[in-house]
Amino acid sequence: MGPMDILEDWLKGRGQLDSKLVNYYSPAASMTEVLKQLEQILDDHESLGLVYLDIVNFTGIEQAYGFSLCKRILTELTKTILEVKPHLGVGRGMLTHNYSGDDFAVYCSLPQGEIGLVLDFLEEYAEELRRQILKQVNESLRGILRDPLDLHIGWAIVKPNSQLSLESLVYNAIKEALAMAKGHSDAKWTRRVWELKDTMAKGNFEVHYQPLVNLESGSLIGYEALARGPANSYFASPGILFPFAEKAGLLYQLERIIREKALKGCHNLDQDRLLFLNISPSVVKDPLFAKGYTRGLMALYGLSPYNVVFEITERTAIQDFTGFRKILQHYRDQGFRVAVDDAGAGYSSLQAIAELQPDFIKIDMSLIRDIDASPVKQALLETFVTFGEKIGAKIVAEGIETEKELRLLAQMGVHIGQGYYLGRPSLEKREPSPEGTQLLSTMKSRGRGETIHSLTVGHLVEECSSLPKEALTKEAMKYFQRHSDCNSIVILDGMRPVGLVMREKMYYHLGNQYGVALYSERPISLVMDQDPLIVDASMRLEKVSQMATSRPFQRLYDHIIVTDENRCLGVVTVRSLLDQMTKIQMEYALTANPLTGLPGNPRIEQDILRRLERQQLFNVIYVDLDNFKAFNDRYGFEWGDKAITLLARIITKNVQEMSCSDDLVAHIGGDDLIIITAGPFTRLCEKVIRDFDERIGDLYTQEDRRRGYIEAKDRGGHHCEYPIMTVSLAVVECWPGRFQHPFEIGEAAAEVKKRAKNYAGSVYVIDGERVRDLTVS
Repeated sequence: MGPMDILEDWLKGRGQLDSKLVNYYSPAASMTEVLKQLEQILDDHESLGLVYLDIVNFTGIEQAYGFSLCKRILTELTKTILEVKPHLGVGRGMLTHNYSGDDFAVYCSLPQGEIGLVLDFLEEYAEELRRQILKQVNESLRGILRDPLDLHIGWAIVKPNSQLSLESLVYNAIKEALAMAKGHSDAKWTRRVWELKDTMAKGNFEVHYQPLVNLESGSLIGYEALARGPANSYFASPGILFPFAEKAGLLYQLERIIREKALKGCHNLDQDRLLFLNISPSVVKDPLFAKGYTRGLMALYGLSPYNVVFEITERTAIQDFTGFRKILQHYRDQGFRVAVDDAGAGYSSLQAIAELQPDFIKIDMSLIRDIDASPVKQALLETFVTFGEKIGAKIVAEGIETEKELRLLAQMGVHIGQGYYLGRPSLEKREPSPEGTQLLSTMKSRGRGETIHSLTVGHLVEECSSLPKEALTKEAMKYFQRHSDCNSIVILDGMRPVGLVMREKMYYHLGNQYGVALYSERPISLVMDQDPLIVDASMRLEKVSQMATSRPFQRLYDHIIVTDENRCLGVVTVRSLLDQMTKIQMEYALTANPLTGLPGNPRIEQDILRRLERQQLFNVIYVDLDNFKAFNDRYGFEWGDKAITLLARIITKNVQEMSCSDDLVAHIGGDDLIIITAGPFTRLCEKVIRDFDERIGDLYTQEDRRRGYIEAKDRGGHHCEYPIMTVSLAVVECWPGRFQHPFEIGEAAAEVKKRAKNYAGSVYVIDGERVRDLTVS
């Protein structure tokens, strides 16, 4: 049964006020005949107007006056509709259909022109039709009814499109007109719906691209595609456009149009660039989405699934996480990645993170706004950064608008940034702003752009009060009196700090019998600390903490002056310094890997920075499993975890047996581990490889061990043969002066690891002044 069959049966049911009434007033024509006539009319017309009308409180009239009078009323109404139609003067009626009882539909021609003019015309036509019908019917029934008749009236447009049959178009139009007639919608809503439909039909949308930036390197990683409606229209803002489309049942079609425009605008996007496409969870119900429509468009525009990130928005709640996760996994298997939007804005996005395990977590801009001035927001974001590291998700901060926000986010270890300070959305795919990239580049060169665990003292700087060195003591006295919340004044020679006055210590000098008289008219240098602790903003917190706490007790809580190229930036209180150090130590404990129990990235970074600062000679060994993904896919996550823990136990055992107590074994994440050692490493690498090769076969079935490989799908979905897992070790020799920052060691290790992956079997590759490739058989 089609939609029109359902509608016709329903309308008949509405008309059955009395069985006799239906017998006398059955529809004049079947729905099939009406559709045939409409099809012929639409051959010559781009669209038709539909006006639905019925009698207000017809059931009450029948109960009050009886069947005979109702029969006469319906007869008069039918006659009047047919008579007034040719004489309206505002349009030309083309077809009238009596569905049943008092339900009528009048189809009329529409003028050509802008949608606003067409809607004005149809609204006027409907009102004129109602006015003339009521005038004539009530005139003929004068003296018979106590009260004049009234009519419900509603209107809609029948406009053919390639997606729906004529039957469905008429069915939908009657539903729209009926909803207006019964007060479930109004003319204003219907006008908005048709304005949106017209906009969609014409494709009058723009897609703007906003850059996303790697906050570690300052490089561009890709763009988010953002839809904009027609300028100066009701639908210009996406905040209005998408919720309205969802309510009107047009979200699938709208998102489809936007996706096509976004993909077309990224024709032949660089292979290493990402395109974030917003999709609502309900899009999986769109049959064209399920049929690979998006992938077909990507192929047309030279894009790969590896370029695209599906950004799940919170426009609609996910009702079935299990089913939705399965659908997403289908696309992930093809190479697509997933992001969850607006994290931190509500519990639903947090649930989406837990259920979907996204590749990217986008932090809502409400948490980023003024984060540099909000310890609470900072603490919450730190939790997200730590959580992201644990599940292998990149954190994206949205809505970055100031230098202070960007600086702090980079220091906290947020992976990716997006916002006006880094680049506004634009029709062209532009590079990030020079201001943002320059700041990140400067932070990287000074070692400030890493995670919270390598924060520099510059991160904690507070504005300070200052006086020139020529000032008199009484000026400091007056300042402290006027500013009760000020506890220190920095004394400057130009912009260079030369002393510090702490409130309590100054009043101690002035507190004796002759103190004020002795000092007030004399230079401030007589009461200031002429040797305060002054540190550069690039100094790490750990070192500053050691310097501050090693001072004599009477200076222990004096403020620390922070400079940049000998220019005073501000002060840091001992309390804020110790609070931050406590926070870091707690995070060290929290970031231990739950699978292996080994320290995580914060401890790795802290250890490397310590060795670099002390100009030590040491070696960094990155350890990585080969063919691990295929094993994990074939045997499951539980057995994948067993392979990682086996490798961790082998490494830890051999390091303990062969190396010095200062060595570190840590877990970067996934199947990546690291050894930092100052001892000889060649024998260590050989033993790790030998022990691993001897024991890894125990995790495979007897059949797979006998064959020497397993079968699994690659990223393209093709069946491949993957050998038994092996292990690759990339050794980076770090002698004093070679590296200035852990990031540089990571880049060097990535190159060595790439070479190691080119060898079959377990291997360790050494990088240094000499380059040797060594395979252990």
